[in-house]
Amino acid sequence: MYPSTTACRSAISATITPISVKAAIERAWEEKGHIAYILSPLSLLYQLGWRTYLAIYELGLKKPHIPEIPTIIIGNFTAGGSGKTPFTVYLAEALTSRNHPIVLSTSGYGSPKYHGATLAPNGSLDVNEWGDESTMFRELLPDLPLIVGHDRVAAAQLAAQQFPNHILLMDDGFQHLRLKPDLSLIIEPDLENDFCFPAGPYREPKSVGARRATRILTYDEHIQPLPLQLNPSLPPNTKVNALCAIGQPHRFLNSLQTIGLRVQKATLRPDHDPLTAGNLFANLEPELPLVVTAKDYVKLKNHTEAKNYQFSIANYLVAPKHPEEFLNWLESKIHELRKEKTPR
Repeated sequence: MYPSTTACRSAISATITPISVKAAIERAWEEKGHIAYILSPLSLLYQLGWRTYLAIYELGLKKPHIPEIPTIIIGNFTAGGSGKTPFTVYLAEALTSRNHPIVLSTSGYGSPKYHGATLAPNGSLDVNEWGDESTMFRELLPDLPLIVGHDRVAAAQLAAQQFPNHILLMDDGFQHLRLKPDLSLIIEPDLENDFCFPAGPYREPKSVGARRATRILTYDEHIQPLPLQLNPSLPPNTKVNALCAIGQPHRFLNSLQTIGLRVQKATLRPDHDPLTAGNLFANLEPELPLVVTAKDYVKLKNHTEAKNYQFSIANYLVAPKHPEEFLNWLESKIHELRKEKTPR
């Protein structure tokens, strides 16, 4: 199970630069405090809007697109980091190792490729053009085709046209009701606050989303974060800097503490921040190694200050607690889907 924000705060004694309002709100969302209850009437209005939107599809007033190839969404009910992207990486590697051809889809959030759907070219990607998560996927899974763009229907159509024998894995997109995926695997962190926006982190009522999900994977029962891997590795008790721009950044700091690193200085930025600010490194100590996530390294490696630091790249993976059982179940579902979608 992912640790709570409170545990993360108590585990780290580093000097931390102020984070954005967005990141502060995401931290507050983890606890059902006074602010959540004050905002709860707005949450009810949001729920009403979502239920109305969902009813349009459930009543058949609008028809969702049904993909022509097996399509699996790895999604969540909440905003912020839940582990769906690391689980997508794990799943892509696991299915590829079992001889299932995979094509990936990611939104390209914050990049010029966000709108529409575009097949990324082979080779390294420019993070400024394709976004941080797209570039990270290409670095970690260089041999897999990658479709970038927020339009999940267009992505599914492009995947079916270009890769008719592949399985489409979508990182996020569960709330994109225009597309009806074949399987929806929902990563569900253990959060105290179950309010919808803006009182809490939920994009939709959990009970409503649960009706559409194929499986809900919780950190208590079904999945687990694997031990953090650093490249290059650092011995325990090493004093380090840390810098990240991810959802739930305090979990990153806690993970570093868990493997024995001593975080002295940390800069936390909002998720998908471009990390181009001139004062980005002002709080850090150049004589100490700088630990960053793989997603952030693709943005930082060309920063003018990067040459002054020794980077250690942290790679997360989230995996099933019982991998063989889970993958066998998933393969059986994929086999059924291939039979259904094969032209007769």
